Amino acid sequence: MKSMDWLSLRKSRVAAGIALVAFASACSDDSENFSGPPADAAARKSAQISSSSNSNSESSASDYCIADPVTDGTTWTYTITRKPGAKAISHFIIDLNNCPDTEQPLLTIANIVSATVNGVPWPLSDSEGNTGCDLGGSPSIVKFDDLPDAQVYVIQFVLDASRHNFLTTPAWIKAGTSCHQYEIHAPCCL
Repeated sequence: MKSMDWLSLRKSRVAAGIALVAFASACSDDSENFSGPPADAAARKSAQISSSSNSNSESSASDYCIADPVTDGTTWTYTITRKPGAKAISHFIIDLNNCPDTEQPLLTIANIVSATVNGVPWPLSDSEGNTGCDLGGSPSIVKFDDLPDAQVYVIQFVLDASRHNFLTTPAWIKAGTSCHQYEIHAPCCL
């Protein structure tokens, strides 16, 4: 009987170790990461906007990893990890204009009742401002502006009602003078 308990404990530890390795490698350079930068060269070039020729101010899209959101339908949590040596993120922008049914109203910033960055209440904007990111004229963006310097950004917002339907949508990270576009999961429609 004692050997069965030991065997169960060992299997649990092995499973936990495998899960930890899978989590740690989810954002590795060689992974086929859902939330990574666009795959083709033309898309990468259009996603990276530089307003300066100073290479010390530029960043690379591969320097950041956006994990799939954790959600209960109402609260949406995104974790962005900055690789060692990468520039701090100044802005994170999500395009909420992802509803395929044009009959349904768009989800907008007005549907967000609260937002936090790393546990601190955060103001939101529905304007691109002067980030230099090409948002394609979306009528429904939410921008987390002036982010603090951190290695990990936990960005969370709470909607006024549960949205279990979600689709992929563009998101942008502004770091240094560069703006990088990613495809992420986000809530869809009202």
